[in-house]
Amino acid sequence: MPLYMDLHHIDPDITLEDLNNAHLKDIEVEKKYGLEHKKYYVNFEEKTVFCLMYGPNKEAIHDSHAEVHGVGPCNVIEVSSLTPTFDFNAMIGEGGGKNEWDVALTHTGEIDTGFRSLLLIYMRNLYGEEKELSQALFQIIRKHDGTVVMQPDRKIMASFLHAQDAFLCQKSVASYMKVHNTTEYNLALVTGKPVDETGSVLFENASAQLRALCLLGGNRSVFVDTKTKSLFEKGLDNVSESNNTQEKEMSAKDLKFFMELHTIIKEYLKSSSLKSDYIGKALGFSKAQTYRKIKSLTGMAPNELIREVRLRQALDELKNKDKTIAEVAYSSGFNSPTYFTRVFKERFGLLPTGFQKQTR
Repeated sequence: MPLYMDLHHIDPDITLEDLNNAHLKDIEVEKKYGLEHKKYYVNFEEKTVFCLMYGPNKEAIHDSHAEVHGVGPCNVIEVSSLTPTFDFNAMIGEGGGKNEWDVALTHTGEIDTGFRSLLLIYMRNLYGEEKELSQALFQIIRKHDGTVVMQPDRKIMASFLHAQDAFLCQKSVASYMKVHNTTEYNLALVTGKPVDETGSVLFENASAQLRALCLLGGNRSVFVDTKTKSLFEKGLDNVSESNNTQEKEMSAKDLKFFMELHTIIKEYLKSSSLKSDYIGKALGFSKAQTYRKIKSLTGMAPNELIREVRLRQALDELKNKDKTIAEVAYSSGFNSPTYFTRVFKERFGLLPTGFQKQTR
């Protein structure tokens, strides 16, 4: 049977004993719905519970909870087909098992909240050193108790149980990358929950935030969300220690803006008519507001940001040997191959054809 994880919001005054009693009621009806409960993750601070179970489908999980508690889960996602997938183990980890109440535990015996700090490393290497760099970054991640999460593209994602480990890993990665002058990069670190109110994959919202930050951030930008920064500072004797860094802290409001901006740019990127005026209208901002907001968060003016995102997409597409320079130019939103070639050379110091040859 497939493996599922669901999301429940709990009352502020609920206790672990209350949760255990509720879980026992779920166990009583699990055979009726063909379910097999494995364990559940509890975060009292965030008032969330995530149940992990095998079942025939999402409807069975919803109906069983509705029968017992009068209401079903906020959301249910499938995390595997027959057994836990590598992505689930990499993102969440096997942990320390569970206690007698089926509460998920960490390796140190603490209650596992299910929340994880996720780090995304977006590299743009122009001279074919990505494999060597990736191996070095994997070592840094493992040194900080992180787990590499396989990605379908050339980005590197890592998952951390503790925000302190993730924050220090990001600092180590940034320090290591600074010595590689031929490599451009963006780093982003956020803490999120495995199942969101909407969505169908693990850490969907957190992963989307990471990609928006890395795609829209200026070269060598380093972002960290407020939640991760706060969790990191809880482990410090002197909070001022965390201020001796160059990370740009992102509030929930900033993240929301990045997500909206990312959606607009990605949706209309292929259109050469995409300009700052359109972005401002889509955001509901004046021209001046659009400029100030985008400049303050990304370090680039709106039109400069659009061109940068197009060039970054072109870099990825040029690695596809079957595409011509003209095809890459138009699919990235440039109105002519000649203009694309010129701005590419100005930005990266080599022609698109030269970059394409190096990646062969």
